[in-house]
Amino acid sequence: MRLNLVKKMLVAFALLVIVVGCSAQGQTEAENNSGSNSNDGGDTKKSYFINPKSVGSAYWSAVEKGVVQAGEDLDVDVVFNGPSTTDSSQQINMIQDMLTRQVDGIGVSPNDPEAVGPVFETAASQGAKVVTFDSDAENTNREYFVTGTTDEIYGTEFAKMMAEEIDGKGKVAFMVADLAASNQKLKFEAAEKYLNENYPDIEIVATVSSDDEQQKAFVNAQNLISAHPDLDGIIGFAGAEPPAAAQAIEQAISEGTIEEGQIKISGFAVPSQVEKYVLNGTIERMVTWDPIKLGYATVYVLDHLANGEEVTDGMEIPTIGEIQVEGNNILIGYEVVDKDNVSDFEF
Repeated sequence: MRLNLVKKMLVAFALLVIVVGCSAQGQTEAENNSGSNSNDGGDTKKSYFINPKSVGSAYWSAVEKGVVQAGEDLDVDVVFNGPSTTDSSQQINMIQDMLTRQVDGIGVSPNDPEAVGPVFETAASQGAKVVTFDSDAENTNREYFVTGTTDEIYGTEFAKMMAEEIDGKGKVAFMVADLAASNQKLKFEAAEKYLNENYPDIEIVATVSSDDEQQKAFVNAQNLISAHPDLDGIIGFAGAEPPAAAQAIEQAISEGTIEEGQIKISGFAVPSQVEKYVLNGTIERMVTWDPIKLGYATVYVLDHLANGEEVTDGMEIPTIGEIQVEGNNILIGYEVVDKDNVSDFEF
């Protein structure tokens, strides 16, 4: 009896050792997993922060739609957020905050291309991938700039359309979102260069900034029409500018200040924002790039880089198609908007 009792006690002790050992091992694994993050190569999802110039406009809402869709398709965590206005300091603070959360990558449309340099260095030092989109910061260590095509091509195309519509002569004003933003500056400088070199009879009378605010853009357009009653054209270099200009022009026509068809508009269009003006003839044609695709491509590129994969010319991105890679520029393409297709866009 005593021998059997001893055997039972030994078996019970052995089982206890096994249970305790397994429990300790499981606890250690749980602690390791809970302490891991995507930068450690753990099993958690990759995470990315997409930071636009600001939030609230139709353009950035469309970008967000593409960002969210990419996050779902790639099964990654994505945070999309930006400052309420085009405030560089606020933007940098937001990036710094997200970097403390150890995100795997950041996609930024910089309000100030020089100011983001240090925070991009911080991101790279902790292993986060860095790309810019919509607006570049080429003098930083960002890896790629994701855009429709180069800002110089956009600016030239805007100016070319305007020159054709006003028969190569007259007075033109530029309406931009932010004079300091790289994408805006490169575009209006390219437009100015093209007009100066090819159309000496076109005079650029003013360049005004709206800070990416629709109401301010409308007031700017009103002021331009008032200050230059013989104005022939307005080039809008960002999404808020053309519809604001069209609204101001139609108001001035109804008040008898200018004649119908006197002031032409060209530049960048968010199709849903200019649709009624294109259909009624206030705007003839404009250039657009799909902000939904831009947001999608930004997340896709970040995820590609975070997984150690190369981005190559001609690479296929789902929902977008083939991309062009020219140096550090990733080009997803652009389109011309007119009466025939303005109602076909999803943004």
